[in-house]
Amino acid sequence: MPAIIKKIKAHKGVQLPYFFTAFFLSFFFSLPVYAIADINKDSADIINKESVNKKSVKSEDISVQSISPSIDFQEKKKLVIGILTRDRSTSLKNSPWKLTFNRLNQHPDYHFSHLFLTIDQLKSTLENDELDFIICDAINYLMFETEYDILRLLTRNEQYSDNFVPSEGLSVYTLSDNSDITLLSDLKNKKLGILDDNSSISWLFLEKFLAKHGLNIKYELNINKNIHIESINDISSLLALLHGNQVDAVISRSGIIDRYISKDKMNDLRLLNPRNDWQVPFLHSSELIPEWPLAKAWFIDNKLSNQVIALLLQPVSSDANETSSYFTRQYQWSFAQNYNTLKKLFIFSKESEAALNIIPSSFSAKIQYWISFIIISFLVIILIFYLRSSKDLNNRLTLSKESLEQEINERQLAQEQALDHQAELAHVARLSTMGEMASGLAHELNQPLSAINTYVQGCIRRINMGTDDPKEIVNALQLTAQQAERAGGIIRRLRSFVRKGESHKTYSEINHLVNEVTSFLEIQLKNRNVNLKLELEDNLPPVLADIIQVEQVLINLLRNAIEAMPDLESPTILVSTQLLNHNLIELCVIDSGHGISKDKLKRIFNPFFTTKSSGMGMGLSISRSIIEAHNGKLYARNNAEQGARFCFTLPITKEYSGNNK
Repeated sequence: MPAIIKKIKAHKGVQLPYFFTAFFLSFFFSLPVYAIADINKDSADIINKESVNKKSVKSEDISVQSISPSIDFQEKKKLVIGILTRDRSTSLKNSPWKLTFNRLNQHPDYHFSHLFLTIDQLKSTLENDELDFIICDAINYLMFETEYDILRLLTRNEQYSDNFVPSEGLSVYTLSDNSDITLLSDLKNKKLGILDDNSSISWLFLEKFLAKHGLNIKYELNINKNIHIESINDISSLLALLHGNQVDAVISRSGIIDRYISKDKMNDLRLLNPRNDWQVPFLHSSELIPEWPLAKAWFIDNKLSNQVIALLLQPVSSDANETSSYFTRQYQWSFAQNYNTLKKLFIFSKESEAALNIIPSSFSAKIQYWISFIIISFLVIILIFYLRSSKDLNNRLTLSKESLEQEINERQLAQEQALDHQAELAHVARLSTMGEMASGLAHELNQPLSAINTYVQGCIRRINMGTDDPKEIVNALQLTAQQAERAGGIIRRLRSFVRKGESHKTYSEINHLVNEVTSFLEIQLKNRNVNLKLELEDNLPPVLADIIQVEQVLINLLRNAIEAMPDLESPTILVSTQLLNHNLIELCVIDSGHGISKDKLKRIFNPFFTTKSSGMGMGLSISRSIIEAHNGKLYARNNAEQGARFCFTLPITKEYSGNNK
């Protein structure tokens, strides 16, 4: 509708009267109103037909009927299987489901109980996650699969002759001498008897199958209903109605009538729309769809699912219950079937069903149509005036939006450039720091290299002297390898610290970072005779941070602390970590120097401000930018007695907040 209105408004030279425009649009869009409403109501009728009553499931309505397992099930965990039924009085005793539960309850850890549920009760228990497994017809499973996130594991097999069949269909029979009915479409305005016993024919499947042939069997809507239904729950009574000409045809699940009556009596009946398929040993009138699936709830793990599959697919045992004639009436199971045919049937049937719903001729339907016409006309008139008055406003909003988008893009570009400059500056600062620490690093690297030289020279002397004790040589070589690894570690830490690259944040332990940095500065601390103390709180949660950048901050703070105590006899540095307010980690570097004057303390984080005779004055400024980029804070203050402390905080992630005390 908006596209049509835009086309009308686009022709500025043509001014249509508002009422004529409204009338035209209202008439165009209100024609299918009743058909759409009728289709929606029919869809609801189809879904509701699966239930005998409309009452929701209540806890007092559902009773668990337990099966006596082979071992004491009181020690087992309880699992519940919901089974769709039309009759809540169904009992497991002497039912085709008994073998299924006998096999399931062979599980050593779980006891499987059952609930016979109507369609509404099945929906309610699935909604509340009260069922572990579900058994229902394939069409209802198709609707539940997405809504409740269930997954089919196996398909039920029912025995016909000597075969177990994993598919089902519908068969429509009439008397063989009835010449008025040769096609399914001939059943229009006829009487159809339906076998509605506890074999649970799917009304969704039935209605969609007949709709494909132009037949509408809606129960609660008399409009457009073109076939009369007689529901019978006993097969002998159903056939008696057919032979007594009280119904024109009968329909049941395929194979039921064939199995009930003898072959000579079958000559009195004629199958409509006969179809043959290699998968089943009987003729049928409809498409074949998968038999009832066994599905697992979303919270059942794959291990238990595989165990259930193994229990139900086990071969026939020598047990008397599984070799007697009673066994032939029990349901068997096979792997899950392909549902493509079923999905195609639903898509096709929706189109066919929509074609059946023509505009009704009843007085109430006409009233509904004209009321819809008047309402839509009124709304279209309002819409035309609204669009006309809001055109200029939309244009202004479009211009404002484009201007705002351009400004946002410019700000994002400026922010990206600032971040790139900051990264470059941090890299330069790290290189400068390494230059200042070059003599200490050279001394630290010289120690393992000297040790390697000593061990290698010793090996050479032993070999030249003819000493053939391999243990001494192996021991010397092992010590050489350890020192080489130590030298390699120094080089790796140096390369990692000065490397240039994009910021990369990972989850890291702050205490581990402190130990790495203090080990890196060990030589410089010894050369200055600094006593280093660590007070690190245990079990701190990890922080999301760029390790290299945070190491750069800590190295800068420790070197500043070392240089703040040049004339002390026993300089001391304390590094501490602690958890603040369950969501922040604080790291402090505390020295025993002379402290910082108040005027310098106010400017200490300003760029190019320094208290040293040499240096750029960018170390603390860059450090503060790094910490703030991590959503933390860097601050400084004097100690109560002597010295100063520099502290910074880093936030911990939400999944760790409040769970560490």
